Amino acid sequence: MDRNFYKNMNFKNFLPHLIALVVFIVAVFAAFSPAFSGKTIRQGDSISGSATAQEAIEYREATGDRALWTNSQFGGMPTYQIRKISDGNTLKYVDKLANGLGLPYPAGIFFSAMLCMYIFLVLMGVSPWLSIVGALAFSLVSNNFILYETGHNTKIRTVAYFPLIMAGLVLAWRKKYLLGGLVFAIGLALSLLNNHPQLLYYFLLTVPIFGIGMIIHSARTSDWVHFGKTMGVLVAGFLLALGSAASNALPTLEYGEQTMRGAPILKSEAPANVAPTSSSETDGLEWTYAMNWSNNFEDIMATVIPRAAGGGYGEEIDRDTPFGKTLSRMGSRIPETFQAPTYHGGQPFTSGPRYLGAVVWFLFVLGLLTVRGPVKWWLVGGTIFGLLLSMGSYAEWLNRFMYNYLPLFNKFRAPSSVITSIGLLVSALGLLGIHEFTKLVKADAEAAKKKFFIAAGVSLGTMLLMILIGPSLFDLTSPTDLPRIQQMVGQAGDQNTINALVTALEETRAEIFRGDAIRSFLFMALAAGAVFLFSRSTYSVAIMAGILAVLVVVDFSGVSGRYVTADDYSPKRKVEQSYTASPADQQILQDPDPHYRVYNTTARDPFQDGLTSYHHKSVGGYHPAKLQRYDDLISRHLKAGNQAVFNMMNAKYYIVDAGQGPQAQRNPNALGNAWLVSNIQMVDDANAEINGLGGQFDPAETAIVHREFADQVSGLQPNGQGSISLTSYSPMELKYNFNSNAEQLAVFSEVWYGPDTGWEATIDGNPAEIIRTNYVLRALRVPAGQHEIVMSFNPSSYATGYILSLICSLLLIGGIVYVGFRYYQSSKAESEQLATATVLDEPATKQGKTKAKRKKKG
Repeated sequence: MDRNFYKNMNFKNFLPHLIALVVFIVAVFAAFSPAFSGKTIRQGDSISGSATAQEAIEYREATGDRALWTNSQFGGMPTYQIRKISDGNTLKYVDKLANGLGLPYPAGIFFSAMLCMYIFLVLMGVSPWLSIVGALAFSLVSNNFILYETGHNTKIRTVAYFPLIMAGLVLAWRKKYLLGGLVFAIGLALSLLNNHPQLLYYFLLTVPIFGIGMIIHSARTSDWVHFGKTMGVLVAGFLLALGSAASNALPTLEYGEQTMRGAPILKSEAPANVAPTSSSETDGLEWTYAMNWSNNFEDIMATVIPRAAGGGYGEEIDRDTPFGKTLSRMGSRIPETFQAPTYHGGQPFTSGPRYLGAVVWFLFVLGLLTVRGPVKWWLVGGTIFGLLLSMGSYAEWLNRFMYNYLPLFNKFRAPSSVITSIGLLVSALGLLGIHEFTKLVKADAEAAKKKFFIAAGVSLGTMLLMILIGPSLFDLTSPTDLPRIQQMVGQAGDQNTINALVTALEETRAEIFRGDAIRSFLFMALAAGAVFLFSRSTYSVAIMAGILAVLVVVDFSGVSGRYVTADDYSPKRKVEQSYTASPADQQILQDPDPHYRVYNTTARDPFQDGLTSYHHKSVGGYHPAKLQRYDDLISRHLKAGNQAVFNMMNAKYYIVDAGQGPQAQRNPNALGNAWLVSNIQMVDDANAEINGLGGQFDPAETAIVHREFADQVSGLQPNGQGSISLTSYSPMELKYNFNSNAEQLAVFSEVWYGPDTGWEATIDGNPAEIIRTNYVLRALRVPAGQHEIVMSFNPSSYATGYILSLICSLLLIGGIVYVGFRYYQSSKAESEQLATATVLDEPATKQGKTKAKRKKKG
């Protein structure tokens, strides 16, 4: 039987899929050929992120265990969003396989994105040849290369699995309940595993549009049983996917409540100089901070015309542009190409446009006319909704409502990134559109012709309009023009010079806008020509798909090549030199006691500085979700240079610029790892806690304790006499020796994270309650005598999450095996039936062939 199964497998059916795999491998090799020779890009965000994770990495290498806490940045914080947690989640092996296949980073990620999009389109009934086009359009989109260059790797990994989520939803709606629910759950679980909840959240916000379409269809047909089954399998898949990510999700949810994205701690009478990132004023991120990276209309237009908003913040332009010519006339030596501040969109700055492709947009317009049903309205409505969300403060009428009322919406910043999430919707409708068009050509050539000319007319007409009057429709100025130009010309520039350069810059922006509009027009025209020739039966779907694939690749590579080139790659050893210890670092590392903190004043912003954390425990750091208490401490005291606060944080060394490069400067007043105080100052609220750290506050003598801990310090009269010292250190456990003739309050230069979120204390093995002091630190009430104090980090949320992840991910793996086995069984049965039918029909077949031969001869 097995022989018949393999014998009757038609190789022709598999050939297109094999060709697709070859195309994808060739595509990633061409796109990332330097990576195949061992080179890599110096990714700023990735380098900083890896530096802050160094302590956790070293702990894992030394012990084999995961460090759930690190003291490498911001005085100490959980590692849940520093190092991806996939413990217990067996789907990590599926993810590793999908991103591996022996391909170097990041080729594996892009390959998996191509594969997922290809699977989605094939499952939707699209021909393999057109599915290849869709896979290339989805994965090679220019924004992915810009994300790669800047180090936003988790974004690419997360979005790569979105096609599986979409495929599962549509399959379930098409009554393939088990397969649809499983594919949906696997796609969602893999996206959650790759840990960029913001982009996944934005994508899932579009799904209710599909749900509305299902409800309308069910109401029209009165088929609520089908609707119920669809929702049942999707809800089950959703819960299993969430459960598989529990080892990361549960600790992160717990942590999120204590970050700057959580509930406010301080009352709203905070001073005006408090940074808007503080949740002192709001539950979640403050509106202005959350909406800071918002797209305006120029940024939206840049999804079609790459440099409609000027491109990147430092765009490479030619010397013969108006801006270059003006600089040359003023005596500046300008190279053939140079960087200029051409960006004039709605964001403070950007590395490059979120260009979705002229060819893809043309196919999208065609899809508007040819695709029907709830899927169409999901893709169209989701695209429009996503574009509006990406506009943030520029579409305040919508986003203010979402910010105020939609759960989790105010936890995220940079709404412009929504476009990364909805790129799939645009390319999906485009490829479903051309697929439906090929069917329409066969069924009703006249109707197909009409729809084609409407799509071509709208697309090309819009681009023609942009070429003619586009620059006059948009504001080509930017608030940063004057300061940037003043910085360029320095003292030599008078007002007339500056005004001339500002005017030349606006003319250059108009020129590159028009140039890219012509570019998009040409790509749309070529794509339209390829589709038109197919509709006239000039060639097959496969040839049309090949032409479209070439156009998509050339289109995206032309834009991506402006921002990522082979010259950006370096040998890995050169990139790793970013972590080389400076003379100041080496000076500090000579200290025989490594348990102290460092404050690097030479960093552009010490609180956006990850590299210091590679070698030291840093007062600063690099992370978008700091603990709220520490963020308040930064805003109110550390940025203001409050020496008492630096002392209590055990900032033993400062790195300063002494005129001859960074040098280490020792702080003799750093209080060490722990100390005993002689005075307890009780306060009634959080504002009094943090305000008490100013003025004449002396942390060596006084501990400020909130009234909520009154019972824990009741009757305690410390005198500060005795000793306490750190005897053993690891990120997960701290041990101290204490000795005093009287009961004391011991204060630790360790960041408070609690209550009941993981940190536990024992005194001689007996549980002791940790007290919060000085707004951000820990303290313990210690009885007289000689004692061993142990603080260990054991979050129950992680332990619970581990079990849930293991159970749910195993169920999903089991589902894959079960569905695969059922497919094998059904294919085997079909094969046997075919073999039987062939045997029974053989004489007739031979007779038929003989007759056919006679006919030919006749």
